[in-house]
Amino acid sequence: MESKKLVIFEANGEEYGIPVEYVVSIEKLGTVNALPEMESYLKGITKVRDELIPVLDSKYVLFTDYILKDDKTRLIVIKTSELSIGLLVEDAKEILDVNEEAIKDLLAFQSTPYISGMVNLENRLIAIIEPDNLIGSLRNIQHIKGALETATL
Repeated sequence: MESKKLVIFEANGEEYGIPVEYVVSIEKLGTVNALPEMESYLKGITKVRDELIPVLDSKYVLFTDYILKDDKTRLIVIKTSELSIGLLVEDAKEILDVNEEAIKDLLAFQSTPYISGMVNLENRLIAIIEPDNLIGSLRNIQHIKGALETATL
């Protein structure tokens, strides 16, 4: 039986999973440097292991509302084919090993290109986020990527 490992996080009271192969680390939130006139989903940039990465607010990307930082707030560092990002989440809950048969394909039912499926467990529903599609769906992400390639902090 095939399985898939997901890093489970919370946004707006809902659970989401990111395939573990995209996740570099889970960090406590450090200093985030805001930039003038940045996109609403972008909190700023931060340095993680000597790499500058944009910090995206997962709650804003998913629900157009901002995360209120507290002790549970975490930064999930994700490496996609485009760039590395820090996804600010309300809570990074666990790494879950999910049987493939518990994952349902929902692409025919919804128009969000970065939700690749739904984990259907007895007492939980977890939407699976495809990081490459998430990054590709963000407005002006190529501009942000170009700016980071020339930036120093």
